[in-house]
This record gives sequence, structure tokens and C-alpha cells, in this order.
Amino acid sequence: MLIRFPRVLAGLLVLAFILPVPEAARGASPEPGDPTYHNLRYDDDFSYLADASKATSPWDKFKYIPLGDGQYGPSYLSLGGELRLRFESYLNPNFGIKAPPSDAYLLQRLLVNSDLHLTDYVRIFLQLGEMERLGNRGVPTTTDINQLDLMQAFIDLRPPSPLGDAPIVRIGREELLFGYQRLIAVREGPNVRRDFDGFRIHDQIDGASFDMLAVRPVNDAEGVFDDHTNMKQYLWGPYLTVPLGPILKADFYQLNYQNEAAKYRGVTGTEQRHTYGLRLFGDYNGFDWNSELAVQQGTFRNRDIQAEMLAGIFGYTFHGAFWEPRIGIEANYASGDHIHSSAIGTFNAMYPRLPYFAETSLLVPANVYDIRPVVSFKPAPDVLAVFGWDNLWRASTTDGLYGSGMTEYPGTNKVTGFKVGTELSADVRWRLSQHLLVGAIFAEFLSGPAVTEALGKNVSYFVLFATFRF
Repeated sequence: MLIRFPRVLAGLLVLAFILPVPEAARGASPEPGDPTYHNLRYDDDFSYLADASKATSPWDKFKYIPLGDGQYGPSYLSLGGELRLRFESYLNPNFGIKAPPSDAYLLQRLLVNSDLHLTDYVRIFLQLGEMERLGNRGVPTTTDINQLDLMQAFIDLRPPSPLGDAPIVRIGREELLFGYQRLIAVREGPNVRRDFDGFRIHDQIDGASFDMLAVRPVNDAEGVFDDHTNMKQYLWGPYLTVPLGPILKADFYQLNYQNEAAKYRGVTGTEQRHTYGLRLFGDYNGFDWNSELAVQQGTFRNRDIQAEMLAGIFGYTFHGAFWEPRIGIEANYASGDHIHSSAIGTFNAMYPRLPYFAETSLLVPANVYDIRPVVSFKPAPDVLAVFGWDNLWRASTTDGLYGSGMTEYPGTNKVTGFKVGTELSADVRWRLSQHLLVGAIFAEFLSGPAVTEALGKNVSYFVLFATFRF
């Protein structure tokens, strides 16, 4: 398959692929988080608190509540939660295309979870959530309000294995993220995180992990216990992470996706995609990098699909220097459709993280490529400041620009402009304690002809947030 992208961008991305990748994985996730309270709360492990002398926090008494000790291991309950407050303000949300000139609102997210380990072989995880918005956003969204619902609910069966591995069969509703969250992510930025219904098999052995999943996304509704499975979308396939040597790790995956309500070239129909991907990632001696290639094939109505994505991150951290600066370059390419081609060329990232490119969350990786220099500093051990300068262009001038949910911005497929715009962003985060994280984000998107010719405008974005986890 011919991959179409600019030569300068190709050089940056190829460089990220050919450099040796060490075992340590700085680029494993865009949000490394706290080692105790994970982004996926079902990954929290408090079994060490069976020894009460290891408790270090007043919250630890809720993390290991012993229930008994039987033939198949101890039974215990672990309780946890999260409260997030996030104030957001936009000038010209959605580029001002069929949107109000400004909005400002406060988002509240409350999550509580219980993790019941019945034995070493059976576990039940439950999470309830309540998400509210104070203020009017002014544009359609399904990710702000969910008055009360079951966000996660699954059972793990872990049969004993003679191979020294830890196989898990999981059935129910869960959050998913893989790799750098370019294709499957929890959607941390919005108020309502993304979850899936279905089953998953997970195993780990000798430093490698394997997942086989068959899931459907959950449609969020604003009422009480009214979320439901989206029967029009389906995701299944294997995802493998392996060490390829003492300094190399890689992800290999095949993700199969079906959407019965997809829309391309102005028509709606069933989309079937097969995504074949490779990711290499790591860090060594101050250098860090994370590169990924994905090729998509499939059908939409009576047309073939041929699309591709290439992404790379390369950086260097001056360890021991004042404020420990890091300089980096990020680049992404996601193919677009060429209207005169018989095949659909728009790349579909399916369930990507938001924000994806930079903080305004205006675009998903479809018919766009970018180059983003980044500089970060640590004025204190628990403070991180990141400054980015993102430059974006359309991959095809006969395809539009796409926002969340692969929704095409009206009129952007009819303009001739090539440059999408430039986004300047500043992100400062301070971890006040193991439990509390506060931060502020400011971004200014200077729209280019690909946006302004469709009557789009510049966008200003401001955020203040605080997250408390226990």
C-alpha cells in the first residue's frame, strides 16, 4: 500500500523507528500517573497491605479489608475513588462552526469502586460514577453528564496454570487502554470516561503480555442507570507486548472494527476495518522515543478501505541540569480520503485518547499530519510544565477535518486550504501529594485556510483542574 505523507515528516518518523529502543518504557503511556493509584483503577494492587505494618496513609485502612482466609487464598475487599473538578473555557468552540462564540462551564466527576477478591482465582470489580456539568457548553456532547451509572462491572476468573503465567478471563464492563492510547483509550480529558462491554483474555509471562478482546462500546446517557451497549459497533482482536531483547520492546496488534452507522463521502453505511499495527518504545540515558505504524484495510458499503497512520516521538532529558529540561519532537500522520480514488482513504483511530494532538481536543487523527516541538521543565520534583507548538496540515485537500466521534466539521471537505493551523499550548501540573493533583492548561489555536475557508475561527482554551484519588 502506498503511504502518502510529506518527506520532512517521513524523515522524523523513520528516525524514531530506526533508533535502538531500550527496555525501559518512558513512552508507554501519555499519562504515567501515580504508581499507587493507576489510570485504570482495577490495576491498583494493595495485597501488600495484608501486612498492616506497611500502611503509610490513613486511606490504607480501606485498601485491604480482610474477610477471611481459605483453602484457595485470602479474601479481602479494597475500596477507592476519585473526585475531579475541571473548569473549562472556550472562545469559538468547534472552531466556531455552528457553535456559540464562547462558553465556560465546570465539570465534576465522582467515581467510587470496590474490588472484591474472593479467592486467588475469583475477583469482582465494581465502579459507580456520577458526572455533572455546571454551565452551558453550547455544542452537542455526550461526555459531560451522567447522573449515576455503572461505569465498570466485571468478574475475573484466574485458573491455576503450570506455566508460571497469570491468565485472566474477564467478563463484563471495563475501561480499556493499550499502548500510547492512539487507538484504544479511556478518554481522560472529557468528563465521562469511555468503557466497553464484552470479554477479554489477558496473560503475562516472561515480561510479555497478551490480550484477546471482543467488546462493544457503551453509549453514555444522562439519566440514572441508563447506559447501554452500542450494538452498532464491535471491536475484537489480539494485542501483544513483548521484549525483543535487552533494549527493545514492541507492541503487535490486529484490531478488527465494525460500525453500522459510519459516514464517509456524505453517505452512511457499514464500515468494517482491520488495523494491523506495530509500536516500538523506550528510553535510555536521557533519550526517549515512541513510534507506531498502523495500516487499515476493509470495506465501506461497496468500496474498499485503504488507510494508514504513522506516529513518532523523540526527546532528550537533561538529567541533573537545573529544572531538568526535556526537548522533544512529536509527529503524526493519519491518511485522508482522495475523492477521485475508488477506495476510502480516511484513517479511523476508532477510540483514541482525547485530547490527541494538543489540548484543545478539536481534532482526531484522520486526514491530518502535524509536527510539534515540545519543551518541558520540572521547577520542583512534583511540578511539571510542558510547552508545545503544534503545526497541522491536511493530508488530503479533498477530505474534511474530523472531531470527536469521527464527526466531520461542516464545509471542511469543500475548501482548498492546506494548512489546518498552529496550536500553542502550556500545561502545568503539580502533584501536591500522592492523592492530589492540580493543574492549569492554556492553548491558542490559530486557524489556517483549511478552517477559515469553512468559516472557522481561531480558538482559545483555558482549563483549571484538581483530581483527588484514594
